[in-house]
Amino acid sequence: MISGIGVYYPDGTETQRVGVAPDIEVKPTIDGIKAGRDELLEKAIELIKN
Repeated sequence: MISGIGVYYPDGTETQRVGVAPDIEVKPTIDGIKAGRDELLEKAIELIKN
């Protein structure tokens, strides 16, 4: 079965076959890699908490 339910951005544009566009770019740093930290996950948790 196909549901027919679409997923849209608040402005009405589709996300299907396009994907969700990231609006915050986070890149790992050399120091974070050396320390064994997951800086992307840390940023995601920070954003969720705020």
